[in-house]
Amino acid sequence: MTGPLVTGPLAGQVALVTGAGSGIGAEVAARLARDGAAVGVNGLTEDEVAGTVARIVDGGGRAVPLVGDVSDAADAARMVREVDEQLGGLHVLVNNAGLQKETPFLEMSLETWRAQLSVDLDGAFLMALEACRLMAPRGGGVVLNVTSVHEHQPRPGYAAYCAAKAGLGMLTQVIARELADRGIRCLAVAPGAIETPIQGDRSEGEVREQEAGIPAGRLGTPAEVAALVAFLVSPAAAYVSGTTVVMDGALEQQVSLS
Repeated sequence: MTGPLVTGPLAGQVALVTGAGSGIGAEVAARLARDGAAVGVNGLTEDEVAGTVARIVDGGGRAVPLVGDVSDAADAARMVREVDEQLGGLHVLVNNAGLQKETPFLEMSLETWRAQLSVDLDGAFLMALEACRLMAPRGGGVVLNVTSVHEHQPRPGYAAYCAAKAGLGMLTQVIARELADRGIRCLAVAPGAIETPIQGDRSEGEVREQEAGIPAGRLGTPAEVAALVAFLVSPAAAYVSGTTVVMDGALEQQVSLS
């Protein structure tokens, strides 16, 4: 699905955003389109991504749905190929698809462990691999991985999620170092507590308790994450690579006095 061409700092660029049916991914896809990029919108089903695609097209942008499982190697290769063929290239990959499931460590099964790592780490690896193989011979591009403050900060009950995000942070650094001479930048954004469906159904009291533990006094918004992502993948951030930018309302800066 395409709409009229738009202008902006990403005009002429093609982006692929995984996990873009809702939350941070949907907001990132819409923001990149508003900044001029044509966007491949990934999700597991057509219904999941239809709203994001329609939002972009209705706003005057260009978008195509890319239905597939990022943790499946064949799907990853196909989606990169499809966005290249349908939108005329690939300049930006945003690895946002993720899975988070609370499981006490002593109750963790190998299946539960692998299910989370397959999406959160394997999926990002597969998409980055296919994207970089396309970008490198063409002069480069940008891979941005959405990690989490739990790339650095342990969270009891989320061993698989934390391990995957920490691994993705290191993968980001390795790709940046290894492919810099091919014109590829790789970096990460690590959000803290953001108002998204992954937060789950919580009472007003639970939300206030969480906000009280954040120095900024509130949760972040998907639009704020999208604004940071849009800057980091733009030419204005051309010298930024191999790092994780934390966006958490100073959550990681707290010092426990207990």
